[in-house]
Amino acid sequence: MLKEQHLTFGALCVLKHLLPRLAEAWHSKILLLVEAMKLLLDEQSLGVRKALSELIMVMASHCYLVGSSGELFVEYLVRNCAMSDKERDNLESFKEYSRSGSSYYSFQYKRLELKIGVCPSELRAISEKGLLLITITIPEMEHILWPFLLKMIIPRDYSGGVATVCRCISELCRRRSFPSDSMLSECQARSDIPQPEELFARLLVLLHDPLAREQLATQILTALCYLAPLFPKNMYLFLQDEIPKMKAYVSDTEDLKQDPSYQETWDDMIVHFLAESLDVVQDNNWIISLGNAFAEQYELYTFDDDHSALLHRCFGMLLQKVDSRSYVREKIDWMYKQADIACPTNRLGLAKAVGLVAASHLDTVLEKLKSILDNVGQSFVQRFLSFFSERAKHMDDSDDIHAALALMYGYAARYAPSTVIEARIDALVGTNMLSRLLHVQNPKAKQAVITAIDLLGRAVINAAGNGISFPLKKRDLLLDYIVTLMGLDDDNDIYDSSIELLHTQALALSACTTLVSVEPKLTTETRNLVMKATLGLFALPNEPSDVVNPLIDNLITLLCAILVTSGEDGRSRAEQLLYLLGQIDQYVSSPVDYQRRRGCLAAYEMLLKFRTLCVTGYCPVGCAGSCTHIKQVNRSLQRNSNLPSAFTLPSRDALGLGNRIVSYLPRCADTNSEVRKISAQIIGQLFSISLSLPRPVPHTSVTNSEMSYGALSSLEDVIAILRSDASIDPSEVFNRVVSSVCTLLTTDELVATLSNCSAAISDKIKQSAEGAIQAVVEFVTKRGNDLNESAISRTTQSLLTATVHVTEKYLRQEILGAISNLAETTSSRIVFSEVLASAGRDIVTKDISRLRGGWPMQDAFYAFSQHTVLSNLFLEHVLSVLNKTSAPKNDFAKGEGSSQLVDYMEDDILHAAVFALTSFFRGGGRIGKKSVEQKYASVLATLTLHLGSCHGLASSGQQEPLRALLAAFQGFCDCVGDLEMGKILARDGEQTENEKWISLIGDLAGCVSIKRPKEIPGISLILSKYLNRTLNVQREAAAAALSEFARYSEGLSSLLEEIVEALCRHVSDDSPTVRRLCLKGLVQMSSIHVNQYTTQVLGVILALLDDSNESVQLTAVSCLLMVLESSPNDAVEPILLSLSVRLRNLQVCMNMKIRAHAFAAFGTLSKYGIGELRDPFIEQVHAVFPRLVLHIHDEDRSVRQACQNTLKRVADLVGMEEMTVLFSTHRISSDHRTDYEDFLRDIAKQITQNLASRSSTYMASIVQAFDAPWPVIQANAIYLSSSMLALSDDHHISALYSSQVFSVLVGQTSQSAHEIVRATCTSAIGLLLKASNPSSWRNARLDQLESSRNSHESDSSRM
Repeated sequence: MLKEQHLTFGALCVLKHLLPRLAEAWHSKILLLVEAMKLLLDEQSLGVRKALSELIMVMASHCYLVGSSGELFVEYLVRNCAMSDKERDNLESFKEYSRSGSSYYSFQYKRLELKIGVCPSELRAISEKGLLLITITIPEMEHILWPFLLKMIIPRDYSGGVATVCRCISELCRRRSFPSDSMLSECQARSDIPQPEELFARLLVLLHDPLAREQLATQILTALCYLAPLFPKNMYLFLQDEIPKMKAYVSDTEDLKQDPSYQETWDDMIVHFLAESLDVVQDNNWIISLGNAFAEQYELYTFDDDHSALLHRCFGMLLQKVDSRSYVREKIDWMYKQADIACPTNRLGLAKAVGLVAASHLDTVLEKLKSILDNVGQSFVQRFLSFFSERAKHMDDSDDIHAALALMYGYAARYAPSTVIEARIDALVGTNMLSRLLHVQNPKAKQAVITAIDLLGRAVINAAGNGISFPLKKRDLLLDYIVTLMGLDDDNDIYDSSIELLHTQALALSACTTLVSVEPKLTTETRNLVMKATLGLFALPNEPSDVVNPLIDNLITLLCAILVTSGEDGRSRAEQLLYLLGQIDQYVSSPVDYQRRRGCLAAYEMLLKFRTLCVTGYCPVGCAGSCTHIKQVNRSLQRNSNLPSAFTLPSRDALGLGNRIVSYLPRCADTNSEVRKISAQIIGQLFSISLSLPRPVPHTSVTNSEMSYGALSSLEDVIAILRSDASIDPSEVFNRVVSSVCTLLTTDELVATLSNCSAAISDKIKQSAEGAIQAVVEFVTKRGNDLNESAISRTTQSLLTATVHVTEKYLRQEILGAISNLAETTSSRIVFSEVLASAGRDIVTKDISRLRGGWPMQDAFYAFSQHTVLSNLFLEHVLSVLNKTSAPKNDFAKGEGSSQLVDYMEDDILHAAVFALTSFFRGGGRIGKKSVEQKYASVLATLTLHLGSCHGLASSGQQEPLRALLAAFQGFCDCVGDLEMGKILARDGEQTENEKWISLIGDLAGCVSIKRPKEIPGISLILSKYLNRTLNVQREAAAAALSEFARYSEGLSSLLEEIVEALCRHVSDDSPTVRRLCLKGLVQMSSIHVNQYTTQVLGVILALLDDSNESVQLTAVSCLLMVLESSPNDAVEPILLSLSVRLRNLQVCMNMKIRAHAFAAFGTLSKYGIGELRDPFIEQVHAVFPRLVLHIHDEDRSVRQACQNTLKRVADLVGMEEMTVLFSTHRISSDHRTDYEDFLRDIAKQITQNLASRSSTYMASIVQAFDAPWPVIQANAIYLSSSMLALSDDHHISALYSSQVFSVLVGQTSQSAHEIVRATCTSAIGLLLKASNPSSWRNARLDQLESSRNSHESDSSRM
């Protein structure tokens, strides 16, 4: 076979060269040659076909082609010209298959291919040139070509060669110059030549592709122009006029490609061309004939959906011009049957065609559509069985039919007359017919349904444009339908395609825009539904850009439509604008570049639309530009109306300019140049709009109109620069924008901007965040004086919120710098208060030790402490917070102060202040240390004060405040370099016992007094004031420190006077600790100063000796001992007797220390018992003498020693020299009981012999000691009283006390629980029995025994 092809190819090539040379010789063999060539017309080899085509041209040039055989060869050339791309692909596939076959066959094919060297495109080009050459250069071929070439236009297989055929026809017509009747008659003379209607229908549809090869559209239009004589006469001039216009549109194909909608525009032009042609013809028969031609030619485009779609539209336009309803109904049925509704392009063409028909035959179309809808489904059983059939899938078929129906309904409404469309749309929507189309699954089907709904809305808009306005019923329901259709289908993802889904969503957005633009007004609920379903599309990825970009444009258009059609007055429209802008803020501040660009572009477009509303009004039917139905803003009404201006135009305040500016200002420093440009334009638009709006009265502004317009002009210059030169330095542009904004903002807007700057400063783009911080700093620096306390507070809160959201250290430092600038420029007190309040909340609600990036508030404390200006101010503020006055005074010791103390220390700000102080000490650096040194006294006093508070809490189980304060105190020690104080804190800081922490404070005060004596006056003055605090523990801490500082007050007379006054004033404090510490401080002064204030001190001691608290009494009696050592007589004498009485009362105290000090102090007082006070004091001595004797053998050694010393001191005052000798013996200090009893007998002997007059008094005191709480004292009293009775000759004493004493002895001997008492009673009875006058004792004993016996008998009788 290959061999034969090779030979055939060679033979044809030889014939091609021999024929011109042997033309005369072969003249007789023409028929034989022609017949031989006919046998090769069906040859498939490209080489053979090429060689044959070339030979045909040679044969034509020698007039070998005549009659029907000539037409066969012309058709052969046309067939080669019509070789389609698909055929070429098949040939290429055949080659590949051949190459993969046997090696021999492959080798032979390669050899043949190599020798012949023919490709399909080359064959087509040769055939096209050959046919054209035959037409132009061989006049003898005209009779064969005309009108035979007209026949070549119709066949489907020759569609690819129509361009060449039309060119040849044009050349023939141009050369022949047919008379109009001649051309038509020649065509009609041959029955095989197509009718003019068929030619017109065929060529019209083939115009579809304006970019087809060989300038197909131009060639067809040219041919139509030359073939005009074949058509009705009225069309001739029309074609001559319109065809050049259409040729001009398709003349520049490169320019045409730049228009993405060129195909749709061209198809519309073709349909419009047909419509005008039909209007010109005005021949119903010819129109019917053309319609039949259209109907018959459907088979030519069975697999060509693009041309089928155009054919549908052309047919629909023709049916629109036909009056016969039956013909229309018939052809609609035919059109629907011929349409491949499974193909979206074919389906769309069908729908448009039906819509065109509906323009004249709406009821007929609706009737047909209803019948299709009624029959669209199958019964349940049929549907079930369809799953098992081998036919097309039921779901696909159903979706296709529903999609086609939806489109047909939509275009029917779109093209239907406005006068009748309202009732039809109401019927369609009102019966929920569209709801039956919502169950489609195929994306293309969904798109069709969405398009149909969109067309319904456009029909309403068109009707309004024609002066027939009516609301679209159930518009909100239709929007809900669209939202449903544009979403993902989780149950059936078989059709899910990202590209198709994006197309669906783009169409849905366009449809939503259409529905939003019609009446009635959009409700808030529906608006929110639409926004929720569509806003997320801003986050779509950039690719595929050819699909995503139009989708985003549609979304922005939808937002603008919502803005335009919402609201009835200025205020409501402004609210709508703010709502929409607020919804897209998340994309404006997105970390993704393209999302920020989209968000900014949407905001800019909405502002442009809003400005148009405010300045020029708006079109209720959505017309672009100026139109006849635009609603103008009536400014004269605004001026003359009694209504507030907000009802005609929104006020400037309604724009919320502060919040808006802070949203877009960071974008002016964005990394994306386009975002920077758009955001600057947004800000320019905002201020341009605001300056054109009325301002509320009264209006407060920091700038006048001239300054505002000047700043706006500067801003517009920057925007103009950005538009023309993208290479300008972004920082310079941003600085100029910020400067203009700072001038343009009113005070209220400035406050709103600063109060909402947190999100801007927390921007995810580094440069934008830095820009926002820079803007805040400039605003505060230039206009800080305009901020009131509330504004400063809100600004601080916003900046602090930003520090929480920002984790990068450098950004946080920038924000803290802005906070510091705010504090420095405005009110540092307010800023510091907000920082501490925020820190307090963090402490309560967060684990500040585990925060990512550290605790922002601590960084703020560091920043303040290191600031040259704010360091002192911040330290003062923190100290003032810690020193604030608490709740009303209560007695902590009584139990009421406990909850008060807890409430006090649970103050979050106080906790924060302690942390702030710690941070200040540890992170303040050189500047912070300098501030601490300057405020040393205040800091130490404050820490001391709160050390007491925290120890009070620690004693109740709350250790954390104490630990925090100790950390602060330790930080203070480290800051000022006082290592000794730090060691004291580390050693005893966490001691919670009352005396230990009091002692700790004293140690700290002592350390300070030694290390920094110059600080004592300042600290003491502050602590003196702290004594007035309401919390007991705080007053105790102050008193503890102050009492210690009093010890080191030598040389500070003026200070000492104030200290003494403060201490004396608080010796009556509610807290016993404060009372005793104040007294302790008074006596710890140097001896020189103590003598100076002895009178006051003794007065205090005298008062406190009667205190209800033992610790205070002990301190008082201890201090009395100290003071009496150096007190002058004139200070003691006035209160000598009072002191004596109080000391006597304390000598029976259970506290052994108090007893010891009371006895010792009484002895010390003896030196003042001189002069006029000698006799009264001697009486006091005699009153206390028996007690001294009894306690000389006390259980406590200190009491013994005190009594011994006191007896020795008062011996001279007793009036017996023998007593002095007795007190000098070893018995007085012996620990043996026998020695002490001997001493008692000696004392009793001396009393009975030398002090008989005092015996009765002594005896009364001794008998009272029988009830003493100490057993040893009871025993001592028993033995001393027995000794005195045994040795006394005074019958009076015996009569008074013998019976009483003997009764006690007898009773205690048997009843006492203490061995020493029982033993002493036994010894005392024996002592009495051995007495020198036992008769009285014997009688007393008998009486006692008799009494005991009677008592025993009485008890027995009762039993």
